[in-house]
Amino acid sequence: MRSQIPSSAAARFAQIRSMFIQTESTPNADSLKFKPGVSVLSGNQTLEFTTPRDSMASPLAKSLFRIDGVRSIMFGPDFVTVTKDTDAAWQLMKPEIYASIMDFFASGKLVVEDSSAVQSDTTILPEDSETVAMIKELLDTRIRPTIQEDGGDVEYKGFENGIVLLKLKGSCRTCDSSVVTLKTGIENMLMHYIPEVEGVEQVLDELDAVSQKELSKLESKLSQSELRD
Repeated sequence: MRSQIPSSAAARFAQIRSMFIQTESTPNADSLKFKPGVSVLSGNQTLEFTTPRDSMASPLAKSLFRIDGVRSIMFGPDFVTVTKDTDAAWQLMKPEIYASIMDFFASGKLVVEDSSAVQSDTTILPEDSETVAMIKELLDTRIRPTIQEDGGDVEYKGFENGIVLLKLKGSCRTCDSSVVTLKTGIENMLMHYIPEVEGVEQVLDELDAVSQKELSKLESKLSQSELRD
């Protein structure tokens, strides 16, 4: 007697067999967007993993971190941004990334097993002032969608003394043009629509601080070398 595959599983496998993963470049040469053609996260939320330890709640992120050269991962509504080590080669990594994404969606597992890990930083709370509410709304409706197109995102961290505090995520985290994005893009828009906003500053976590310190050391060495020449 032939065993029958449940219709829901059969439909899922048919979808996976026909899955075509699109790859999109970003302003950061070390980051690529992979679009599987199916929903990754609901809404316009993103979830970032900067270390393998961070990925324990996501089977897909754990699988991707097993690939040599993967530095960080970010999930978006319909994409996965993978950021690699600078000395790693995309041509060697891409086939493994494609395979990991396709195998995951064929498994039927949840992208994130712990739903509490996906939290909205722009949800307007009862205690938020009118200014904070406007900042969150503008970030959510005008700024985040544009940045997500480039495989990145911003996370609202607070509003203090006229300064909006934001954390850069995904492809924006290690991008050379991140400061330009903050100042000429996000800052100008927020200040234009919300008079109470006087500026925007980036909030660095431990990983960002280490990366910035290493970059400063490299720039210092290059400057010294040029002076000797």
